[in-house]
Amino acid sequence: MGLHVFQPVDLDEILEGAFRFGGDSWALLTAGNEEKANTMTVSWGGITHVWDKTCAIVYVRESRYTKEFIDAQKKFSLSFLHHDQYKGVKKYLGSVSGRDEDKIKNAKLNLNFDDGIPFIDEADNIILCKVLYKQLMKEENFVNGRLIADYYAKGDYHYYYIAEIKKVMIR
Repeated sequence: MGLHVFQPVDLDEILEGAFRFGGDSWALLTAGNEEKANTMTVSWGGITHVWDKTCAIVYVRESRYTKEFIDAQKKFSLSFLHHDQYKGVKKYLGSVSGRDEDKIKNAKLNLNFDDGIPFIDEADNIILCKVLYKQLMKEENFVNGRLIADYYAKGDYHYYYIAEIKKVMIR
């Protein structure tokens, strides 16, 4: 009777599309309503299973304008655009604030809605989410203090949102 042989695999080799965050993978987190919405780039996050629900986790700093829309509407979308084709859009959207201009319009993107949740129409994959939980990261909860020095030198900690995935749409 032989033993099973396992081969190590790089996690990036098995995570694809909307289930892959980090590195070159990013999404546009969009929140708001028909009157006003905003979007921001995110590359931190993931898909998880908690409270008997499949959920997305995203991380948003207090200073981000989009956070106001998430908190007001309690829902958001994650729009995954073709990374190479929209590299310039990512750079632009990550460098300007929706407080100062209509980022979506100026990036030549189009807003669409599904069940009142705004999303970016040019995306390949869309995840529509309803917020279940949010919490501010706090200095005293970090086990590895190096993370504070590397990511929070200015004390601008992230809120993390756990949001139930209500619908996934692919082109």
